[in-house]
Amino acid sequence: MRTAIGVLIVVLLLATIVPAHQDLVTYTDGYSNEFRAYYIPSSAYLKVVSLGQENFCSDLIFIWAVQFFDQYGAKVRDTYLYHTFDVITDLDPKFNEAYIFGNLFLSLDKRWDLLYELSDKGLAANGTNWMIAWDAGTYAFFQAKDYDQALRFFSIAYERNPKQPMLKDLLANAYKYRGDYETSLLYWRNILAENEESGTSQARFFKMAAERNIFDLTIKIDLRRLGKAIDAYRKRHGVWPLTLGALRTDGEIASIPVDPTGKPYSYNARNGRVSCTTPFKFKGKFAKW
Repeated sequence: MRTAIGVLIVVLLLATIVPAHQDLVTYTDGYSNEFRAYYIPSSAYLKVVSLGQENFCSDLIFIWAVQFFDQYGAKVRDTYLYHTFDVITDLDPKFNEAYIFGNLFLSLDKRWDLLYELSDKGLAANGTNWMIAWDAGTYAFFQAKDYDQALRFFSIAYERNPKQPMLKDLLANAYKYRGDYETSLLYWRNILAENEESGTSQARFFKMAAERNIFDLTIKIDLRRLGKAIDAYRKRHGVWPLTLGALRTDGEIASIPVDPTGKPYSYNARNGRVSCTTPFKFKGKFAKW
């Protein structure tokens, strides 16, 4: 009986809220965008008027926000969205879907700063949740191209769920695109070792990704190392070295590396540029497919 009454009350509230919202949208059409963006009350006010039903109030605002967020001007929509989902998560800090949807909507306006802020709020309120960090990291990596933030969020996600192999893959890529080739190489070698003996499709995928990245990163590290040695030689002598071997003779480098297939790197003494001539689509001990 009490359950039926509760359901009836919820239905009546929804039946009242939706038309009321439509009337409010019509009524505020003439208002400035700045005013319309803030007509959701503060979470402090809603905590009082909800009479202890903060989670229920949070759910209603969430449903309303998902339905009507795109009715506001693009100039202030991002601010409106952050305010809305900030209120929702103040009322219910454990509302994980609110952080995920909030990030999705904020990404539409490329407000990465607000997306990171909302994600950090969710991570602080949910000490074991790794999905929020993974979600924020994917936006930072694939859309914002902000590899510092991607690395930060992927590190949090991996720390909270080290048994999820996807996270180590993402972490290795974040280090790579951030320019820390050495650390990325260590992660890829670890991924290869973990999947070397397994025959599952997932293990084969990670093994192939690791082998290709180990090949690529080895070349990147070698070329960067050789490039620094060449620049140091030119600074000291005023000319480019005639051969790469001159770097070792001059003490700029201990040994001249070769590419992962054992071939020497190509060097142009006219401009000091060094390159790898081995095609990237390699086969052999590094990969078989």
